[in-house]
Amino acid sequence: MQRLLLIPILLCLIACQSQEQRAKALVAEFGSTDAVRRAEASETLVAMGSEAIDALIQGVSDKNPQIREMSAWVLSEIGTPAARVVPALISTLADPDENIRVMGSVALQNLGEPAVPYLIDALSAESAEIRLNAAYALGEIGTPLDTILPALISTLTDPEWNVRRLVVRALVTIGTPALDALIQALNSDDPDLRRMAERALSDIGTPEARSTPSHR
Repeated sequence: MQRLLLIPILLCLIACQSQEQRAKALVAEFGSTDAVRRAEASETLVAMGSEAIDALIQGVSDKNPQIREMSAWVLSEIGTPAARVVPALISTLADPDENIRVMGSVALQNLGEPAVPYLIDALSAESAEIRLNAAYALGEIGTPLDTILPALISTLTDPEWNVRRLVVRALVTIGTPALDALIQALNSDDPDLRRMAERALSDIGTPEARSTPSHR
């Protein structure tokens, strides 16, 4: 009787291993020079869903940049669970290849609000590349404002100029809904925060932004 109970378990293990190997083989197809093969592999992996995630996470660390790029995009197409997908995509924001950093950012934007908590955490990452690309993605996603705006405002004092520049751009992208938070930042005791808030208001450039005390 005990042997009979083990048979379904063994069959399941074999099937799972088979799916894992299939997913790895499909990810390897992203390195093909044949666009049709790459497209077919992508479609199949998306259809596999969560069963493909481990192979795709490995793909974003592959030495082949084409595999890394396509793995990132397919992960965003699968999307869930966010707790597994998003951290892997955030890691691409520090990729040595600029095209892959851009793809990682676009992929995170494609996920939208489920990516926001992880992107906010990424604003404190050790890597400046991750921080600036996370800020950019948050500006493009734009909601929920009550969590995104405070995180961006506090990052206006990042030690890296390029990060601060991308935070300003994110706030400008959000536009008018960011005005109240930026106007409040003008009252900060931190001169760097006040200066960057003034720049963001200037770049937003609406009549309301121009009517703030710093622009009169």
